[in-house]
Amino acid sequence: MGSPKKRSPRRSEPRVRKTISRSLGLVALVGALSLACTSQEPGNPGPADTGAAPSKTSSTAPVESTRPKEIKLDGIDPCKVLTTDQMKQLSVVQADRNDSDLVDTGDVPVCDYSTNGSPRFSYGVGLVTAKGIEYWRGSGNVDVRRTDVGDYNAVELTLSGTENSCAVSVDVAEGQQLYVDYRPIGQKPSQEQMCQNAKKAAEFALVTLPTLA
Repeated sequence: MGSPKKRSPRRSEPRVRKTISRSLGLVALVGALSLACTSQEPGNPGPADTGAAPSKTSSTAPVESTRPKEIKLDGIDPCKVLTTDQMKQLSVVQADRNDSDLVDTGDVPVCDYSTNGSPRFSYGVGLVTAKGIEYWRGSGNVDVRRTDVGDYNAVELTLSGTENSCAVSVDVAEGQQLYVDYRPIGQKPSQEQMCQNAKKAAEFALVTLPTLA
């Protein structure tokens, strides 16, 4: 079966994710390079030595997996990850396929779940099959904070100096991750609330994904 035809985004918010994901990807690459030049223990990389003042970021990707069950994401349609009832609970009404380069392996299957009225916001659900959660060992201007979603290890991802998004990446399988972001449009909820929203959508996805694998 061929790859699903990409849909042209009707709004500008998917471009926001591409900008954020490219920035996060660059940061992850810098973090990976810095690992080769530091004597710190694996899983706790220090920031690259650029001569600039150190940023107030953390880099604490999980080292050991605690996943209760491996959920393989290969071949799953991201627009089927949230059920109609789950979408209702998240107050979103439409699902649009909008693949994005979340990691440096090319386009990742992504679905935007969004409102069509006020208040406006959307959730992006990405199914990354070529890079595991360790990809987000960051440094520089990204916060990578260890957390849990359900019984799975996860990280919260935010860019320093930005207050309009939050993403979580969940360790669902070896070399694979569930990526969920939350983006308000024309609103300014707290960073904590945005991350809570992203985690709630990820928890719903973890319920549905085993039925699709």
